[in-house]
Amino acid sequence: MSRKPYNKRDMNGVATPNYNNGVSNPMMSTPEFKVRLFLFVACLWHLWVLALFGASAPGHNQQIATTSSTDNDTSKNAVSSPAAAMSNARLNLRSVLDRVDVMGYGPTHPRVAVVIVGEDKEDLIASIKSVYANTDINRIFVVCAVLDGHQEDPEFVRELRNVDNGSVPHWHGIRADVHLPGTNQAAQEDDPHSKEIHVMFNPTRLGVAASRLDAVEFVQILEKKHISAGFKSLDEDLILLLMQGGAQLKSHNWLAETTSALIVPPPILGFKDESLAMKVANAVSFHTEGFGKRTSFDEKFSPIITEATADEINLSNGHSFPTPALNGAAVALRLDTFANLPAQDPSLMDPWTANLDLSLNLWLCADGIDIIEEVEVSPPMVENPTTTLNPDQAARFAAVWMDEMLQQKFFQAYSSTWTRLDWETKVTKVKQSATTPSDLARRCRSFEWYAKEVNPNLSKILEMGGWEHDHEKEIAEKQNVSKEAEKETHNLKPPPLLERKDEEEKNPPPVNDIPDLAGHDKKKPSKPLRPENLNIVSQAKPINIEFEDASDGHEAHPHLGAMDENGHVGYIHDETALRKNPPTLKIDDEQMAKFCKSRDDNYKMMHNRIVVDMEYDKKMEDSGVKRDKIFCLVYTIDSGHPKIPNILETWGPKCDGFMVGSNKTDPSLGTVNILHEGPEEYNNIWQKVRSMWSYIYDNYYERYDWFHIGGDDLFLLIENLRLYLESEEIKTASNGGIYLPDGTETTQTPLLLGRRFAYMGDLNDIFDSGGSGYTMNKAALKLLVTEGFVNYFPHAHTFSEDTMVAKVLRKMGVLPYDTKDDDGGERYMPFMPGHHWSYRLPKDPMNSKDWYAKYSINIKEGAEHCSPRSVAFHYVKGENMKRLFALAYGLCPKEYLD
Repeated sequence: MSRKPYNKRDMNGVATPNYNNGVSNPMMSTPEFKVRLFLFVACLWHLWVLALFGASAPGHNQQIATTSSTDNDTSKNAVSSPAAAMSNARLNLRSVLDRVDVMGYGPTHPRVAVVIVGEDKEDLIASIKSVYANTDINRIFVVCAVLDGHQEDPEFVRELRNVDNGSVPHWHGIRADVHLPGTNQAAQEDDPHSKEIHVMFNPTRLGVAASRLDAVEFVQILEKKHISAGFKSLDEDLILLLMQGGAQLKSHNWLAETTSALIVPPPILGFKDESLAMKVANAVSFHTEGFGKRTSFDEKFSPIITEATADEINLSNGHSFPTPALNGAAVALRLDTFANLPAQDPSLMDPWTANLDLSLNLWLCADGIDIIEEVEVSPPMVENPTTTLNPDQAARFAAVWMDEMLQQKFFQAYSSTWTRLDWETKVTKVKQSATTPSDLARRCRSFEWYAKEVNPNLSKILEMGGWEHDHEKEIAEKQNVSKEAEKETHNLKPPPLLERKDEEEKNPPPVNDIPDLAGHDKKKPSKPLRPENLNIVSQAKPINIEFEDASDGHEAHPHLGAMDENGHVGYIHDETALRKNPPTLKIDDEQMAKFCKSRDDNYKMMHNRIVVDMEYDKKMEDSGVKRDKIFCLVYTIDSGHPKIPNILETWGPKCDGFMVGSNKTDPSLGTVNILHEGPEEYNNIWQKVRSMWSYIYDNYYERYDWFHIGGDDLFLLIENLRLYLESEEIKTASNGGIYLPDGTETTQTPLLLGRRFAYMGDLNDIFDSGGSGYTMNKAALKLLVTEGFVNYFPHAHTFSEDTMVAKVLRKMGVLPYDTKDDDGGERYMPFMPGHHWSYRLPKDPMNSKDWYAKYSINIKEGAEHCSPRSVAFHYVKGENMKRLFALAYGLCPKEYLD
C-alpha cells in the first residue's frame, strides 16, 4: 500500500508524525552535505535491499490449520499453500537470488518446527506465546499444538490466530514487534506474517509419545510440500523443538545456542559452501534443574536430580554438560535425528515415561543429550505427575534395551513383589510383539555401557546377581561354605608385595631414585615436559595396548573392511609392498633445473631453514636398536589416483607401512576400497576415516608403533618425524609425562600429535589440522576405535574429520599435544613452505578476517615459524611433491645452487 511521506513507524509498528512540517534545512543544500549523503547511501544501500527481502520473508499467508485425530488421511495432509497474492516480481527475484542466503537461514541456520503437547488449553497458549516472544519469526517453520483429549474448539483456534497475526510481542530478526489491537488492518498487511500455527485435536487421549509422533509426521508432510514448492532447500535440516504444554522459553538466545550445538558450521572461516555443515545426532535438554544439575533416574527408573561432575563441567568451562535423561519441559534436536530413532513406543502416555524412552533412544542409538546452561525454560506446573513405571512398561524397557542377564538384574533391583514367572511372561510378550524393534544390539550401544558411562546411578542394577547367581548362593548356604570359613581353615601368609611395602615404609628410598615394582630404576628425561604438555598428558588415562578385537565379526560399519579390485569383500592390503619395492624417482634434467634454479619462497624455506636429519637416522639404523615403526595412511578417491605416483616416488617408501584409502582398489598404487557408511563424497569424509582407522586397527595395529594420516596433497619428512617420535620428550609423554619408559610397559598414555588449531580462536576447542595430518600412538588409535567410534557421533556426516577426531578423543580426556620445538617453531605445517616464509600476522588477529591468524596458537612469523626439523607440509600438488623432495634431500646439482 502507499504510505504518506511524512509518516514513519515506531518499534510497535504504529504510525507517528514527522515534526519537520515540510520545512527544508539550508544545510542540506551545501556540497559537504551532499558528499556525506552520497557516502551514507553508498554504504547502506545493500542493507536496505536485504531489509526489503527480509520483510518479505514469511511470504505465505495461510490460515491456522486444524487437524482432528478423527479426520481421514486426506484432511490430515491438507495444509495451506503459499498465498496467491504474492507478487510475480517477488517470486522472480527469489528465483534469481538464493533465498537461503538473503534470509539468513539455511544449512547452518535452519528453521525450527515446534511441537507442543498438552491437555490444558491455557498451558498450550502460554507455551506458544513464549515461543513467539523468544524466537526470530523468520526462523519458525511451523508451530504444531496438540490438544490431547479434546474435541475441536473454534474459540481456541481464534485465540491462536491472534497470536499468529502478531498480537503478542515477537521478533523479526533483531527487531522487536507487536501488532496492538486496533492497529489499522492495512498497516498489518504491509508487514505480513506467515501463518505458522497448526492445531491438532485428539478427542480420545493418545498420550505424549503418540501425540509427538503424529505431530512430527505432520511436520514431515509439510516439509515435503515446501520442498516441492521451492520454499525449502534440501540442505536446510530443520530443528525440532518438543515442549510440554505449560513450559515457557525464558530467553531470546535459545535458538542460536541450540543451533550451534546441533549444526556445526564448517571450521574454516569464510567457507562458501554452507551445505558442508556437520549435522550432529544429539539433543539439547532445556535447563530447569538449577546450576550444574541434571535429570537422571535410579534403578527403579524413577527420576532424580543429580549434579554434573567437575570434569564434565570443566570440559566446556561450565557452558554445557551431558545429562542422562530429559526433564521433558523442552528438548531440541534435528528433525531427522528424531525420525531415525529406532525404538520409540507410542503407547507411553505420560511425560516421564515418554521422555525416558526418548532419552534411551538418544543415548544408545544417537549421540546423547546435553544441557546448555544458558538455555533455560520455565517448567509446567503439574500436580502429582506420574514418575514410576507400571509392570508392563518396565518389562517393555527391559525387553527392548537390555540383554538377558541385565533383564534379570533389573528385575531383582526393581521389584520385590512380582514373581519371576510373571516377569518372564511380560518380557516374552514384549519380545514377541510385532511393534518391538529388532536388531537393536547391532544398531545401538548396550544398556550396560549406558549404566557405566552415562548414568552411574544405575550401578545397583549392575551389582545385582542374576538368577543363576542366586541359585549358586542358595547351594553355598546349604553347604555352609563361606569365605570366612575358608580363611580360618588356611594359614595364609601376607602376599610378598605387602611384606615389601612394609619394609619400604620403614626405609623409604630416596625421592629421586624411586624403584618400580620390577625393581628397576625409573629414569627421568634430560629435560622435563613443558608445563602445558604435562597438563595435557596428565588428563589422559593410560591404556592397555594389548589388541582387543572390536570388529564384531566385520558385519557392520565401520568394520566391514575392504574390497579387492574385483569387488570381493575381505581384501587385506600388503602395507609393506611399497617399502620393499619402491618405484624409481623420475626427474629429468629439465625438471631438475626448474626445481633447483627458482629462488622463490619455497626454495628459501627448504634451502635456508629445513634440515632432514639423515645423520641421526643412519646412526640409529647402524646401532641395531629397535626403531619405532610408522604406518602412513593417505585418503583420496579414484579421481585423485593420478596424484599418488608422486607420493610413491618420494616420501611414501620411507614409511614402514603405507596405504591409500580410496573408493577403488589398485594394488599398483596401494589404493584400497574401504567400505564405509554413507555416500562417497567430500561431505562424508568422517565416515570414511572412521572405517579407514578401523581397518588399520583390525589388520595392522600390532605391527606398528605410530600411525599418521593425511590427504593426497601431504608431504612428509619421515626421518624428522621418526626423530621426533623417538625423542625423550615423546617417549616420556607416552609414559605419563614424568619418567622414560623402560620397554616393559603394557600401558601407554594416548597421544594425538599435529598442528594445533583453536576453533574460532577458542582455546577450549583445540583440534589438529587435517591438512598436514596428525599422528597417533597405539594407545590413541586403540581408544579411538574401540571406544570413541562406538560411543560418539557414529552416524554424523561431515567433511571435518580432523575436528571430529579431536572432539571424540577430548570426550575421553585426550587433548592435542603441543608439538612446537623448544624455540617455538611448528613441526606440522598446514601450507606450502613458501607461504610460511612470507606470511605475516595481522595487527589484530582475533578481529581479522584472516581465519588462519584467528585459529593459530602463538605462532612465529617468517622462517622461524617452521622448526628446522619440520615433519609435514600441506597443499603440495603436482610436481611440487618432487621439487620439495629434491630440495629437502639435497638432490639439486651443485651448479644450480651457486
